[in-house]
Amino acid sequence: MSDSEIITSRDNAKLKLARSVRDGRETGLIFIEGVRLAREALRSDLSIRSAFVSTAFSLDPTELLSNTRINVSKVAERSFASIADTENSQGVVLIAERPTASLDAFISDGPVVLLHRVNNPSNLGAVIRTAEAAGAAGIVTTTGSANAFSPKALRASMGSAFRLPIVEQVDFSDAIDWAGSKDLLTTAADVSGSSSYADIDWTIPRLIVFGSEAHGLDERELAMIHEKVTIPMKNEVESLNLAVSSGIILFEAKRQRDSL
Repeated sequence: MSDSEIITSRDNAKLKLARSVRDGRETGLIFIEGVRLAREALRSDLSIRSAFVSTAFSLDPTELLSNTRINVSKVAERSFASIADTENSQGVVLIAERPTASLDAFISDGPVVLLHRVNNPSNLGAVIRTAEAAGAAGIVTTTGSANAFSPKALRASMGSAFRLPIVEQVDFSDAIDWAGSKDLLTTAADVSGSSSYADIDWTIPRLIVFGSEAHGLDERELAMIHEKVTIPMKNEVESLNLAVSSGIILFEAKRQRDSL
């Protein structure tokens, strides 16, 4: 399972590769850091390429990394800090093959979520976790959105990105056309919506569209949507955090589907 030699130099080729993956320069691989995420990854169908464990790691690596096929490299604490993405790393990093999915992978009867130009990775990851919890069929991100498998997004999704089908960098118009071909009603959450989210029949198959907090959807994009819904708010509050608004709508959809 493990190399007996301890890596002591940050210039080691394996550590250079790990940093390249962490920084998004190896598009076919993803960087997974921390005990909880590592456990989620190991329980998933991800293909794990390698693992790095700090000499200061508090757990027995064999307890966490029981899959003997994984190449585990022990790294001196100071050198491990050169690959960590967090300030207070837990001392374990996995390198895995990037999950891939197609629009045809959405086989659940839950809604499909389209995230348009959501460029905050933490918000994107939080929506992915919310979508899985609410029984969504999958996630589509449009061109210009954040990387759903970046270290920040993965930490926010807390493992949901390993399980929920995610199709990235799709043209907005192509996503809307695909929804039409699958008889999905396109529904956008927008402050201009004329109907409350609570008055909508969420048992109908839908593509639910959320724009970025900064820009939302423009007039051309809104014109392509069948229905616009809003979340009624008091005290002149104009908008909600993306993860909050998606949670409100997705769990209302879940409530209605569960009551069938």
